[in-house]
This record gives sequence, structure tokens and C-alpha cells, in this order.
Amino acid sequence: MKTSCSKKFEDSPELALAWLLRDINQMTLSQLSQNLARYGLYVGQPRILRLIHDYPGSTQKQIADRLFVSSPSVSTSIKRLQKAKLVEQRQSATDRRRRELYLTPAGEQAKDQCALDLLALHRTMLGDLNPEQTEDLLHSLLKIHKNLKNLADPDLIPEQRVTNPNSSPPNPDPTT
Repeated sequence: MKTSCSKKFEDSPELALAWLLRDINQMTLSQLSQNLARYGLYVGQPRILRLIHDYPGSTQKQIADRLFVSSPSVSTSIKRLQKAKLVEQRQSATDRRRRELYLTPAGEQAKDQCALDLLALHRTMLGDLNPEQTEDLLHSLLKIHKNLKNLADPDLIPEQRVTNPNSSPPNPDPTT
């Protein structure tokens, strides 16, 4: 199957797929930005709201870890969410040094509205796929996600990071 990617990628399905995924991501983020602007939110904030909802009392570092980013990188978003009165920070009852995050009632409402908007966008994106195709796509993307996550795992040695079943394992004997 040919894609609409540039001719120079026709012989490289991996490159064509990489560019296509990038383009899909960019188009999705652009549409999402437009939708979120109505609420005064930025692209990464609905996910933060959802994580705080799913894990009430989480710290900023725990939220950052779940997003695979550094704690300082979510700091600005959390401050903006606090300023908008969508998130509040409370001192832990058990550890006075710990600052826990909770959604306010307005934050719960914003999370719900963002979820509805995201669902509508995703249904539009997947509109021409039947349920089996959607499931196959999800399965493939989960494999890609796992492979990329493995790249960042410092506990895995390079040989364990290879997840392509068609590739040969590295030769343990460098003399052969």
C-alpha cells in the first residue's frame, strides 16, 4: 500500500511510517490546541488533570514520572492549573514536606469536558476504521510504544532492548 508520503520514502516503509506518525501527531495537537483554547487550557494540561483525577494526592514528581518527563517540566502547567483554580495543592497529613495535588470541582468539570472533546476528536480520526482495524492499530502502536519505552530503560542491556523478532540476537563471541 502506497502512502501519500514523499517519493523518497517509497522504498523505506519505516521512514514513511515515522513521518506519517509525526504528521498525525502534529495534526492532532493542532486540532486539540484549538479545542482547548476555548477553556483556556494548553495541550498537556488535560492529561495532567486526568492523572490527578486518577491518582488524587499525587505529587508533582509522580505526575511527571507518569508523563515520562522531568518534574520541572510539569511545574508551569500545574501552576497555571492552580491559578485557574482547577488544581489545588495540599500539605500531606503524614509528611509535612510532601505537597499533594487534587482537582477542584472546576477541575473535575474541565477534565470531563476535555474527555468529551478528545473522544469526539479520536472518533473522527478513527472514523473510517472498523473495530477490527482499530484493534489491530492499537496493538501495533502499543508494540511501538513498548519498544520506545525500552530504549529509555537504563536497567536493560542493549541485547534486551532488541524487540524485533526478525532480527538476530547479537553474537556473544566477538571472534566468530
